[in-house]
Amino acid sequence: MSLNVSLHVKEFLLGKENPEVMKLGYIEISMLVMTLAAVVLFVTGSSRRRGCCGAIAFVQWLSYTLVSNQLFTFTIGQMQGATFQNELLPLWGAFMLIVFGQVHSFSAYSPEDNEQWKKYSSIIFLQSIFVGGMVGLYTETTTYRYWFSPILVCMGIEADEKIAALKMAARSSLAENTKPISAFMASEHRISTVGEPDPIQMNGYNYLVTGDRVGMFEVMRPQYQMQLNVARDEVVTLQKIWQCQGRLLTGETGQQLKDICFSFALFKLLLRRFGGQPFSESSLDKTWKLVRNGLLEKEGDYERALRVIEVELSFLFDLFYTKYAVIFKGGPGFRRWKILSTLFLVGFGAFIAREFLINYKPKTDELNLITTHGVNVDTRVTGILIVGILFMAIAQSLYLIVSNWAMVLLICNHVRGIYDSNYLMLLLAKMVLLRHRWLKPWGRKLGQYSLLKSFHRDPLKFKFRYFSSDFVDRVPRQGRTGSSKIELPEEVKKAVILNLRTINDRKLSNGEKSLQQNNVRDELIWASELETPTHVILVWHIATSLCKIATRPNSLRNGDFVVATRLSDYCAYLVAFAPRLISDNATDSEFIFDEVLKDCRGSLKECKSDRDKYEEIMNKLGGQETIIHEGARLANDLQKLQNESDFMWKVLADFWAELMLFVAPSGDPRAHVEHLAEGGEFVTHLWALLSHAGILNNG
Repeated sequence: MSLNVSLHVKEFLLGKENPEVMKLGYIEISMLVMTLAAVVLFVTGSSRRRGCCGAIAFVQWLSYTLVSNQLFTFTIGQMQGATFQNELLPLWGAFMLIVFGQVHSFSAYSPEDNEQWKKYSSIIFLQSIFVGGMVGLYTETTTYRYWFSPILVCMGIEADEKIAALKMAARSSLAENTKPISAFMASEHRISTVGEPDPIQMNGYNYLVTGDRVGMFEVMRPQYQMQLNVARDEVVTLQKIWQCQGRLLTGETGQQLKDICFSFALFKLLLRRFGGQPFSESSLDKTWKLVRNGLLEKEGDYERALRVIEVELSFLFDLFYTKYAVIFKGGPGFRRWKILSTLFLVGFGAFIAREFLINYKPKTDELNLITTHGVNVDTRVTGILIVGILFMAIAQSLYLIVSNWAMVLLICNHVRGIYDSNYLMLLLAKMVLLRHRWLKPWGRKLGQYSLLKSFHRDPLKFKFRYFSSDFVDRVPRQGRTGSSKIELPEEVKKAVILNLRTINDRKLSNGEKSLQQNNVRDELIWASELETPTHVILVWHIATSLCKIATRPNSLRNGDFVVATRLSDYCAYLVAFAPRLISDNATDSEFIFDEVLKDCRGSLKECKSDRDKYEEIMNKLGGQETIIHEGARLANDLQKLQNESDFMWKVLADFWAELMLFVAPSGDPRAHVEHLAEGGEFVTHLWALLSHAGILNNG
């Protein structure tokens, strides 16, 4: 029975339509919403590591929830429980499973989703059984019974890839997958090298780019240690890439391509921090020299160092939140199969779309939705569904070709002599580098928070303040608003990263070294020897804010002023909003910060302007001992250093640059990954850079 529904839209929305028609309508609406949600995830997925506004982040969360759980399960359940006949139902079910696993750029919303790979696997298994049951019911009657097998194959490939991507980023898998690279790095320094290790030409740096599969390692008995012969053709190291004389790796373009492989090798090493594996090379001089004398050989190399770390963290983001790591880990056979399956999906999908949009004729004994003008709603929905799948398949294939993952594979094959440096390879290389100029690997933003400006602000002044706690992980507390993000200033990048060049013994200082160099250690050392880094940050932040208020407006363009004030507000931002990134005990940091907020609200509640706050704090230097008054004491000491304010700002800039490095290694690795999906943090880049320099903590 064909039903005319164009005149019953109002009744349908009000629930007065035939129940079977309503169920079919809900199924089709659900499929359209799910397809739209998948396209949204595909389009916005890679932009997460560059930062998204709150509205876009909410849409991403909602789309991910609809595609991967609630709406997906609801739609398949409605199809399975349908009491009417429609030969498109099994096709729709298969397409839903394809949509479930197809989005390459958005496999997980948070690291916790990766830990639930068994849950998603069971969902896929059960829903595949339901779809298979529908296929069985329609095998004898449907005109399109010969289409089911290839569609089910595509369905299985896409769903299996998603599950594999989730499993690959789970803690248990990381522990297992990083074991070979950890075993290799334990003995990498013993591989024979002519001369001293050279971090510029990478002589002696056999850091693995490819070739670390378990099957390529030999187990040496009786110690049962894993060893790898780097002379094998399948093994590509940084040393081999730098020694390659092929046209692809020469000149400025060649250096940038080498750096992509450099980033990939560092990404593999960094993964050990998530797999619980040791950094065996951290105590070696060659490890320190790789950063100090390699990445930071010249003063102007701070940009290159930041760029290498940016690309490294983009690989890390892809592992935890996309399917790219699984796609490119599968080996040449898997990748060829992936290309063939994509081509088949595109070709076969285009054929099906044409059949449904032009030649499809519904059976009269089945339930279909047809308008008064003779337009078959079922076929239009099917066409939209297929077009959405084809659009994502084609666009994702094009992106894979110009991805960093593909570039690493291309360069490794070039080094192994599999491909010559022809014009096609050069064109692909230039496309990858051009994409780097268009799309920044991360947002390059610096969070800002001023304690003296925001201590009184209450984010919960609305009726449903308690109700909201049921829907968010942590309800914002008073004083934790007013943060903003600015473009990472060039002066800040240069000051912090080049500060690493001044470290000779890999021993980080909490600011004492900078005070010593500026000959003010005796006057100010007390403020860097407080109980915890949180105490130090808050005291120096308050002091910097007070000095800023007291500084004449015509002095605000000084470079040291920019470094000091921006880093001061950034460290305060980390304490207020991301303490896990800089503290071994984030709970203690949050408690200290909350108490300081209470002190501010108690002593500054009558102050309206910044000048009023300054006068109130500075006039009570001899009052109760609190972090606020310690900050005032420090501000007073700073202003006595020299009549010229420029020297004061130099002391503050040097201190904050040194303290920024001091707090960077202390964070929780999982917290860094979580923030990668929110635009990334500057401290995460420093954390990774210090890890590769062999500095794993600030002790």
